[in-house]
Amino acid sequence: MATSINVILTEDSTAGKAGELVKVRMGYARNFLLPKKIALVADEYNIKRYEEKKAEIEKEATDKREASEAAKDRIGEDASVTISSKAGESGKLFGAITKERIAEAITKQLKVTMTKENITIPNPIKALGQHIARVNLGSNLSAEVIIKVENENN
Repeated sequence: MATSINVILTEDSTAGKAGELVKVRMGYARNFLLPKKIALVADEYNIKRYEEKKAEIEKEATDKREASEAAKDRIGEDASVTISSKAGESGKLFGAITKERIAEAITKQLKVTMTKENITIPNPIKALGQHIARVNLGSNLSAEVIIKVENENN
């Protein structure tokens, strides 16, 4: 059984830039690249189709890259969002702050469209104070956002 396969990347990934023909391990292609439509198997049909649409694929990848860089610029270095939530006297929240609430806050306050799938938090946010979330912007770009959790009763 083959241990590697040639694929055509349709998006930037850790394997390379969009539009490149790369050789990757079979499991990486089968379990990650192909199901997420980040790559196509480099068979005769796809290579021919790729040659015809190469400029279009590269332009789409460039547009995505530029959009991700613009989002990173809009977020900036010291980006922060404020979320109000009910908390007890000890500062413990009545329920955790979800990735969905963080995504909504980033979309509203920083004017960067965000979904909960793009948010990574190291631990559940269950207390008042400042917390850090990592935001995946696409094209292998990410940024850190400070989440300020305030008591909504104040």
